[in-house]
Amino acid sequence: MNVTVCELSNDRSEFLEDWRELQIYLAQNKTDLLLLPEMPFYSWFVINKEVSEDIQQKSVEQHQLWIKEVEKLEAKYIVYSTPEIVGTKFYNTAFVFQRGKGHRRIHTKALFPEEDHFWEESWFDREDNISFETVQLDDLKIGVLMCTELWFTEKARQYGKQNADLLLCPRATGKSSVEQWLTCGKASAIISGTYCLSSNRSGFSDDFEWGGTGWIIEPMTGNLLESTTSERKFVTHCIDVKRSVQAKKEYPLYVNTNKRYLEKE
Repeated sequence: MNVTVCELSNDRSEFLEDWRELQIYLAQNKTDLLLLPEMPFYSWFVINKEVSEDIQQKSVEQHQLWIKEVEKLEAKYIVYSTPEIVGTKFYNTAFVFQRGKGHRRIHTKALFPEEDHFWEESWFDREDNISFETVQLDDLKIGVLMCTELWFTEKARQYGKQNADLLLCPRATGKSSVEQWLTCGKASAIISGTYCLSSNRSGFSDDFEWGGTGWIIEPMTGNLLESTTSERKFVTHCIDVKRSVQAKKEYPLYVNTNKRYLEKE
């Protein structure tokens, strides 16, 4: 199957141009699955620690408007995240759009940074009883870890134990940490026995440089198969899902974790 990752600008005018180019790219390059960056349809708004309910509302409204544009893209499956207001709670939630079946909620983000440009702990709420469960898309199983969640490698292994084929990580991360994120993505592909895919924001905003560098990493070896650049913002790769199946039988996935020394006392 063909999978596509991307980097899209945080700047709104540049984003519109990126989106037009993405539409053309997908029309010319057949893909089965597209992964979008974290909350792509509004400028990154958690740069300030002080929470604004007005900005929360606007970010939700903008994402809802763009959902119609997502549905026009030429891909069978499209994975993205969006802010949403549920009662008094404000969530960052992952969804998958499946052509012919609509949008399906996956899970809300549960692990947040709290530092300059990333005051997410202040802005977002956690949903009760969050579960990191795979989602079945026809013959394909996917798991989603949103940005910071990727660093909690036990979640990647959990998806592997559920026989996930793809581990998808929509990101909003900076230029200075690109190498660390790539290292984490490679390790997660090995730990989970899945293809690890990530898409990210790019460009400049508020004296901050976004990292771009969407990636496609293979299981078992952790080899980087494809990555995006500022000159090549969209990449597609044909993957063999059977490699994910085989990886579950290889080290370290086969190791029995039900030993007494790993159990909670």
